Amino acid sequence: MDLVRKSRRKTITIDRATANTIKELSTKHGTTINNYLKNLIEAVKELENMGLYAPTAIRDVKTIANLSRLGMVMIPSELLNSIDSNREAIARSAMRIGRALKELKADVYQAIEFLGTHYRVLIPVEDRIMIVGSGGGSTLLAEIVKGIAYGGGLEVVEEGGIATIKLGNRNKPENTTQ
Repeated sequence: MDLVRKSRRKTITIDRATANTIKELSTKHGTTINNYLKNLIEAVKELENMGLYAPTAIRDVKTIANLSRLGMVMIPSELLNSIDSNREAIARSAMRIGRALKELKADVYQAIEFLGTHYRVLIPVEDRIMIVGSGGGSTLLAEIVKGIAYGGGLEVVEEGGIATIKLGNRNKPENTTQ
């Protein structure tokens, strides 16, 4: 009786450019292609197990990294109510961040979408998004998002206490918490 041992390997087909990219990345990090892909898939599974769509979560990390490089930090939302809010200073700082994101060729809209969704001050409506603050800390966060939009060169229309960012050719914001 001859026992045939099944291989634990599986062949997948990908285009040459993608294969070259994976090879370059694994070499850059001093690991094998197999280990690189294994670590990547494990990280993707962790994100998916948290209820996140991995490609969007990875792009969000890129946005966080860009914002962090420009001096933005994450703080507990309950502290927002105790921050002295000088609206002019907030607007100047947020506009500076928006201009810097644009200069870095980062996706300003993606930063707005990320912050607005996570701060819960963004409401998608057809061909635009509304930025709303319902008082307290959320008003401060809405001002930051609006300032970044202005600084980043996005079309912002303010009317009746509500700011609207026109999407232009962009699609509606995707759900980042799928």
